[in-house]
Amino acid sequence: MRFSLGLSLWTLVYGAMLPAALAQTVGLTGVSPGSASVTPPASALCGNLATSPLATKAAARRVQLLELESARSRCIGHAPFLAALGALWLEEGEPNQALIWLERSLLLDPENLGAQVDHALALAALGQSDALRMLVQSWDGRVDVPTALRQRLTVAAPSLIALGNATMAPGGVGLPRGQGQTIGQTNGQVNGLLSGLWVHYREATVLLGYESNLDHSPKLAEITLTVPDGPIDLLLLNPISPRPGAAITAELSWQLARSPEAGRIWRTGLNLATRAAPGESRTDWYNLQWAGSGSQQWGPWRGQLEASAAWTGGPLSEPYRLLRAGATLERSAQGCKLKLALDVERRTQQSTSSLDGRTSAALLSSQCPLFTNSGWLWGAAVRSGLDKAPDSSRAGGDQRFTSVGGRVFGTLPGGVRMEASFRINRVLDADGYSPLLENDARRQLTQSQVSLELAKPLPWLFGSGAEALWQVQAVRQSSNLSIFRYSAMSTYGGLRWFW
Repeated sequence: MRFSLGLSLWTLVYGAMLPAALAQTVGLTGVSPGSASVTPPASALCGNLATSPLATKAAARRVQLLELESARSRCIGHAPFLAALGALWLEEGEPNQALIWLERSLLLDPENLGAQVDHALALAALGQSDALRMLVQSWDGRVDVPTALRQRLTVAAPSLIALGNATMAPGGVGLPRGQGQTIGQTNGQVNGLLSGLWVHYREATVLLGYESNLDHSPKLAEITLTVPDGPIDLLLLNPISPRPGAAITAELSWQLARSPEAGRIWRTGLNLATRAAPGESRTDWYNLQWAGSGSQQWGPWRGQLEASAAWTGGPLSEPYRLLRAGATLERSAQGCKLKLALDVERRTQQSTSSLDGRTSAALLSSQCPLFTNSGWLWGAAVRSGLDKAPDSSRAGGDQRFTSVGGRVFGTLPGGVRMEASFRINRVLDADGYSPLLENDARRQLTQSQVSLELAKPLPWLFGSGAEALWQVQAVRQSSNLSIFRYSAMSTYGGLRWFW
């Protein structure tokens, strides 16, 4: 038996099911600043470059600076390397450029005393001498500071503080080129962080691209409904099909970190991400997220508590809020980082409370060198949990889910950084989804995703804190219910810069 189904009736049937699918299976691209503090293990290359003595002559220093800049994309997550790079820029009399890498180094490892000193000197060179003055005062009576580092700071501090005060006064002048050449060789030798010092890191990304399925829609010309009298095949007067089109994505994040005492780090951050498709504005979305965390180091062990809040909205789906709390235990061993995490989430829809969810999950991940001394890394993770339905009327009831993923990343010839990843998500409902679909069968979803990203540093743009990006992604979701099947491909290119 075959009938025609008008748009209004289809909207009632499909529209009631789509928000749950979007809320539970479509992942937006927001970042969790406070919890995304995974640092790649130090490769031999990055470690060797970071510990090499800094050149004292200008010509040799510039050669060394070019060497570090060429390896920057490979060592972007290596705190001692970034500290050494910042020290070289400071030696060159470029405190603005030095701050970019010193602040990122301190964000990754706030306990690096050498990087903290260079950071304070760079700020003083720009007229902000408070951090340097506090550093000098905090060292009074300390016995764990290397003599060479103390002597260099003692010599540099009076003139830099004076110059900083003059710069802040009306008519004052800043530090001339070349007078910031004081600190660098002692980076990473001791631990400790000036109490009260905050470091920050900002990043912005703008990409243009094309997506084959902007709303992750199925492709349906008809649907079969199962009723007591037997199945009915319904032709859709307006067949459902994916919406392809060009789009622009933008993302802005700001992260801060502080270490009140050795081994303890506090982090917080904000992230705003959005996508706009000029030809399909009904698929636009935005995501605003705040996250914070506190961590403590015990030798090779590290524990962390974190919390975050996210707000997602736009015409693509009903707006919702996501609150999350988690605990993480990490251990470094044999060049690898192992992590065990437990988290709970609470999802609240703006209007349709029956789609709310309460999730608890556990994650186990690892990150290791791919080959000895190659600078390439690989990672793997598995996450499993339960999404409970607070409202018993939620279609499908509770959901069990499992996710398995992996990635590999490193640097190609020409300084191009590559990251390739895959992820497989599986979801199984506890109850039948709808009596009208496959005789109230329990919904099963399997989503496969692969992605590739290439990044090329642009040292001539935005003070060398920029890189060109190209991303490609393919997603395919299969299901025993046809309305939840879809596939999509996307490719984007643009710029990312940090300061």
